[in-house]
Amino acid sequence: MRLIDKNSRRGIVNLLAEFILSKIDKTKKTIIQVSDCGPFMVVNGITESEDFLELTKITESFIEEFGDVTEKLDIKTINVIDVIRYGAEPDLFIGGWFEITKGVYNQSNELENEITISSEFPYGYSIDCGRLERYYSQYVFNHMFNLLGIDNVKFFYSNKLDETEDLEIDIISDSKIDKTSIKSLILDVFDFDLTTFRKDIENYNLIEDITNPDGEKPYLKQDKLEHIILF
Repeated sequence: MRLIDKNSRRGIVNLLAEFILSKIDKTKKTIIQVSDCGPFMVVNGITESEDFLELTKITESFIEEFGDVTEKLDIKTINVIDVIRYGAEPDLFIGGWFEITKGVYNQSNELENEITISSEFPYGYSIDCGRLERYYSQYVFNHMFNLLGIDNVKFFYSNKLDETEDLEIDIISDSKIDKTSIKSLILDVFDFDLTTFRKDIENYNLIEDITNPDGEKPYLKQDKLEHIILF
């Protein structure tokens, strides 16, 4: 995940997307994207929830709660355009590539000439819209980075089974250990049953990915280290 400086334009859109997400029933699949267009912010999204959000009140609450941030950026009010679709289901996540970094966050330079800045995955995404799988991927490789001798990896997470009844996962890395051995180890140690893992994430305040990046994360636990062995 990108390391987000909350005291920046990019920080505000991601933080606001997370804040709006927190006002929606957690059991409802939801994607919220906030775009800073200068004089106003566009709040785009899709949610199963049919409860209409009063975004004006929510943004007022946001400014009050994160006054230290908005004050630094001289934001006194937030004018919003609401284009959220309610009572609609986001596309079901069946797989995708994740960039996984040791230590969770990667740092990338900010573009200074962007006219519009938008929030980005996983910020603003409910756990049922690919976020849970993103966290599980981090959990898997948090056990393996030292063994593999790398600091980052591209991992294809899939809910589909191949002809051998194994998950169709894939890996791109600079590890000296061959991909087949890595995949075999992952499938031997991790069952990809997200039921228990989900409970840990549901008790985690998602917004802390931005507000407390150095804090304790349930997806960084290493409870299977004794099984991470290659011969």
